[in-house]
Amino acid sequence: MRFVGAAGLLGLFVLGWVVAGWCGLHQDEALFLKAIDDPAGCAFSILHGQIALMIMAYVGTIKAALYVPYLKLVPLSPFAVRLPLLFALVAIAGLSLRFWLGFGSVSAVTLTAILFIAHPLFVLPIVMDWGPVGLQLFLSTLLLYAVRRNSFLWAGLLAGLMVWDKAVAIWVLAAVVASSAIFYPARLRRFCHWRVAAGFLLGAAPYLYYRSKVPHAMSGLRTELVPTEIWPKLWAARHSLDGSAMLGLLFPVDPPPALYGIVASVALLAVAGLAVRRRLPAFFWTATVFALLAMMFTGGAGGSIHHHLLLWPLLAAAACTTLAALPQPRWAVALACGFLAYSQLTVWVPYFQAAANGPRREWTDVTTQVAVYLSRPGACPGGVFALDWGLTDNLTALGRGRYRVQMAADDWWRPELPPEQQARAAARAADPRACLLEWADGPPYFTGVRAAADAALHERTSRVFLDRRQRPMIRLFGPA
Repeated sequence: MRFVGAAGLLGLFVLGWVVAGWCGLHQDEALFLKAIDDPAGCAFSILHGQIALMIMAYVGTIKAALYVPYLKLVPLSPFAVRLPLLFALVAIAGLSLRFWLGFGSVSAVTLTAILFIAHPLFVLPIVMDWGPVGLQLFLSTLLLYAVRRNSFLWAGLLAGLMVWDKAVAIWVLAAVVASSAIFYPARLRRFCHWRVAAGFLLGAAPYLYYRSKVPHAMSGLRTELVPTEIWPKLWAARHSLDGSAMLGLLFPVDPPPALYGIVASVALLAVAGLAVRRRLPAFFWTATVFALLAMMFTGGAGGSIHHHLLLWPLLAAAACTTLAALPQPRWAVALACGFLAYSQLTVWVPYFQAAANGPRREWTDVTTQVAVYLSRPGACPGGVFALDWGLTDNLTALGRGRYRVQMAADDWWRPELPPEQQARAAARAADPRACLLEWADGPPYFTGVRAAADAALHERTSRVFLDRRQRPMIRLFGPA
């Protein structure tokens, strides 16, 4: 079975390599680079804007810090950004497999783990780092491993780093602690240790310092069950679980309507986990449910797909430890593997079919062409401005300091801009020395900026950038 596990990891690496080279750099995928290129423009920085600690109110800068030496050696490109995450993907898979193998049936755990690990829900968000979630899943996997080895300081440090990387990690951490209080109270008391507290304070120190300076940074979140958010959150959980959500985010296709394979397999394994009456499977299933409930009871958050992707380590551990605990696991392995294989095929087959026709516009590789054009000396002496979402952080990152793309108005998400913002957008659109960017393949995501600039744009010359399939993707209004 070691050979099977090694072959599975190698196949996972090849699969991730293929996926990593298919799409251009996404706006959210390039978000962390803002901490490197423009630390003063992040949510919170120190030393007079020279070092960023928080990119957004709940997203830290660990990934940016790790990429600083790497990007000094490697030219920035979409594939270069994803390559470290590809290695992280294999590391997560290897550590997870090693973690699960310590609990019983080698064949049951190995076969099911390989199917779980190769699932689109696991591969696509990590390699593309949509959310972002790649580093969060890596840290949570290391945390499970540290807890199993009774590494107090490392467990606390990793938990703190999870909070700094993404503050909503508290959902998963709180769920694990609550489930431990039920099934492993003695072990939980053992981890009430000063080394755990010291490690946590050290790892989360940048975030805690930020919250001390900006106490109302996350005031929009509320601890309450909002009835109107229940169904959207359940919908997001279901479509995150079967992988169809990531397919729909990447490609302009309707996800398969009935991807119940992994949902059915998870339900089957949950019943089996209760039936075996073993503490470990019950612990992981309970922690998964608690984390989902924590999302449900957070008003204003917890309904996004990338939030539910954080449940994957708990869910996979629950499934694999359940199979390992079964006295006669062959029938469960066969059913679970059948369900999982079906679910994977119903996403991966449409994925490769859709990839042949190209991704959604926010993942287009045309951004590389636009970056080359904007990088020319004197291309846009009046600055570069975007008229819609999805064209700022990624293009700025690809320029590597040669230019910076800003939104043409501050309140760009509003359907109708305030008068002063309308005037600002119109003035920038009318500046003959400035360049303005918009999507050319359809209506804008947010209409306010485009409407304010429309009259001035009629007087400007434009150039349309086509993708490799000759589809119009990005329109640039530039100097004559």
